[in-house]
Formats: sequence, structure tokens, C-alpha cells
Amino acid sequence: MEPIRGTDPTLRQLLRRIARRRRLLLAVAVATFVVVAAWTLLATPRYESTAVLRIESKSAIPSLSDAVKELPGMGLAGLAKDELDTDIGVLKSSRIADATIDAMGLAVQVKQPAEDRARVIRVRVLDSSDVEGKITLSRRDDGRYDVESDDLEGVGKLPAVWAPGDSLRVGSLMLALPENLRAGGPSTIKLRLLPRYKVHKLLDRRLTIRKQEGGSRLVEVSFADPDRRFAAQVVGVMVREYVTYMLQTDEHDETAQIRELRAALGTTAVRLATAEEQLRRFQQRARVVLPTEQAEEQVKRIAAVESRIDAIRIERNGLARLLELIRSRSASGGDPAAYRQLATFPSLVGNRAIQDVLAALTDLESKRSALAVTRTEANVELQQITSRIADLDRQLYRLGSQYLESLDQQLTSTTRTVGTLNDTLVALPATSLQYARLARDRTILDSEYVALYKQLKITELQDVLRKEKVKVVDPPRVANADDPEFPKRTVQLVLGLVLGIVLAFAVGLGVELWTEAD
Repeated sequence: MEPIRGTDPTLRQLLRRIARRRRLLLAVAVATFVVVAAWTLLATPRYESTAVLRIESKSAIPSLSDAVKELPGMGLAGLAKDELDTDIGVLKSSRIADATIDAMGLAVQVKQPAEDRARVIRVRVLDSSDVEGKITLSRRDDGRYDVESDDLEGVGKLPAVWAPGDSLRVGSLMLALPENLRAGGPSTIKLRLLPRYKVHKLLDRRLTIRKQEGGSRLVEVSFADPDRRFAAQVVGVMVREYVTYMLQTDEHDETAQIRELRAALGTTAVRLATAEEQLRRFQQRARVVLPTEQAEEQVKRIAAVESRIDAIRIERNGLARLLELIRSRSASGGDPAAYRQLATFPSLVGNRAIQDVLAALTDLESKRSALAVTRTEANVELQQITSRIADLDRQLYRLGSQYLESLDQQLTSTTRTVGTLNDTLVALPATSLQYARLARDRTILDSEYVALYKQLKITELQDVLRKEKVKVVDPPRVANADDPEFPKRTVQLVLGLVLGIVLAFAVGLGVELWTEAD
């Protein structure tokens, strides 16, 4: 049933009208599928080779970024970058890429035959200048090749014939045909020479460098090329260049750091020795070891000496008064035994000389008393004993006076000692301050020396273990000839079929709408 003119057809009606053009739809779908299938079957396959690297951190201590990136949302703020990202950046750098380009001669593409580059050409890069153009080699019956160039500028005229085993310089490139081409080789060899910036673009398209998920430190390096052996070689060279560069960089950095640390350690050792010598000389000159404790001991000594001065002064004053009393009594003659009161002075009670004099006096007094009973005062023997007793009394007085003089001398010397101790105590604050400053300088330099020594040993250990930083977990392998990375034929054919159906429907819908509009 046809829709009324001027009204929009329903979806069912539109589908029926499109289905009426089944021949057109079938032709479009088949044509699309045939084109996709032809492109899939005729496209030059590319094979991928992959190496897996394990890149260790330089420091065993987790970095701040490692700790921060564990916090929720920190990765979105750009705080999850760590040392591994830097290493991947180095792997992607132009330095590594240029080294790989020069080592593998990537500036020359073998367009035909693309699957066996090593069999048909050898490339060596002489300098960094660019060459762009095409070279076609056609095999002659004698095994040599005719040379045809296209769009080659600034490289001079190329020879017309190129024999296997010979080399040919084309600008910055030295090309050589292998000797094995004499026995047999492809009838046509097509080479495309690319400037370096185009080689970089080609490398960016075919090279994949990514770290594996899950927080691991594994990095995958993949390269795709029609020559599956060449793809593995490119990955191998890139990995080798990266490992060599990292080793050289780490060696240079660590060697420079070790040299600087050793120089700083030597300077600090000299400064520390100087500080220790200054402290030692100051201690010898000021005669201090621990000023605080010495000050406390000094105060105790002064207190003890002053107590001794007080005791001597009390004893001296008491003895002086006693001697004055004895002198006055003996002068008046009222007390013949006044001198013997010295024997009662506390300090003289234990004096051996005093005790000997007192013993002699006691003996003489006993003899005198015995003689006085039978003799008169005029008796010669009695007079001698009396004279001897008087001499001993005077001797006893002299001993007391001498002891008083010794007390005066002790008082003078002890007072002088207290003055010296007080002078030393007054100087102790300045001495203690100077000691603290010198000890502080020595302690700071000692801590600096220990820190530099530890850092030097850590750096030397890192220098020994630096070869363990990058490990090749999986070396690049040559891909199987039946497993190209591109194109995936089954996937491509299915997609071609889906594309043909969608395109056929779109063409049918477009035709129907165009007809409706007319």
C-alpha cells in the first residue's frame, strides 16, 4: 500500500521500498566486500616483535611520589609520575631513536621485496644529513642490477649498473648489495630513502613503548615491520642502546658524585681534624675537660677551703688569747704553772712535743717535791731541778708560740688559695663558653663527616650494582610467518562484510530519499 503523497512513510514502508532495490544493495555490498578482501589479501603483512624490560629504581627507599600516588585521586592531579615514567621517557627519546635509526639504517625502506631486507641490501649511515628519493634496481642476466633513481637531489649521479658485493654512496648513506645476490636474487628491488624526520614519524607509528598495568615495573617495547627478522633486530638494537645509555649515564653521574663526595669528605676530614686539635689545645691551655663538672667541683673546693680558713682562724684566735693570758700571768708571777695551761688547748692535747714536755715537768715536779721534804731551798740539787722546771715552762710557751705562727702561715696560704680558686671560678664562664663553641664546631663537623661517609658508601654500592638496574625479561623474538600483526585477515574480512552491508543500506536509503524528494 503506497503512502498518501504529502505524508512521511513509516519505517516499515521505507525498509520495504529499500528492499525492492535488492540488486543495487547486493552489488554495493559485494563490491565493498571484494575491495576490502582484495586489500586484506594483497596488503603487505607486518610482523611485530616485543621485548619486556624490568627497570628497577635507583633507590631502595620509596619515593614521595610512590607514596602520594597511592592516595585516592592523586593520579588525576599528575602526582603519580615516578622514576619509571622518566625511564620510559628516556626510552622514547630522540637520542635512543636516532641511535637505532643509524644502527639499523631505517632511513632506507625496502619496498620490494619487503619481507627479507637483509638478503637484498646493507645500509651504513655516514653522517646526519638527509636524503630523500627512490631507487629501483632491475636484475640483468649477468647477475648485476640496472640502477634507476627518482627524485634524488644533491647526491650526484648514480652509476648505471650496480654489481653485488659493491658499495654505493648515496648522500649520507653507504649502500651495499650482498654477495649472495650473484647466485640469484629478486628481479626487482625497490628502495625508498627517507629524511630523518619522516623516519621518526614512521618509527612513532610502528614502535610501541608502554608499561604493564598493575603497578609493575615491566616495560614492553614492540616494533612492527614487513620483515619479521628485521623487526626483532630493531627492538634488540633499541633495547641495547637504552641499556648502554643508562649504564653510561649512571656510571658518569655516580662517578662524578663519588668524586665530589670524596673531595668533600677529604675537606671535611681536614676541618674536623683542625677543630679537634683546636679543642685539644684549648683544653690543655685552660686545663679543662668538662667545664660544667669542673665548675661544680671548683665551688665545692672553695667551700671546703673557706671552711678550713674559718676553723684555722678560730683556732688561731683561741690560741692567741691563751698565750696572752699565759704571758700576763707568768709576768706577774701569780701563777707559776701558767705555762702548763697550753697543754689544755684542744689542738695541743695530742701534740707529741707538748706531751713530752709535760711528762718531763711532771717527773721533775715529783723529784722536787721529794727533795723539798729533806732539803732546803739553798740546796744545789733542788735549785737545779727548779731551774730545769722553769726552762721546760719557757719551752712549753715557745712551742705554743711556734704553733701560733704555723697557724698564721696556714691562714695566709689558705686565704691565698681561696683567692686563686675564686679567680679560676670567675674565668670559668668564659672558658665554658669557648669550650662549648669549639665542642659544637667539632660535633657539627663530625656529623657532617659521618653523613658524607655514609652517602659515599651508598653511592659506591650503587655504582657496583648499577648493571642490575635494567634487566631484559623477555628478549625480542622473530614472529611466526603465519601470525602477522597486520592485517588480521579473519577480522578484516568480517569487518569488510559488515561494512558492505552498512554501506549497501546507506546507499539504498540515500537513493530512496533522493527519489522521494523528486
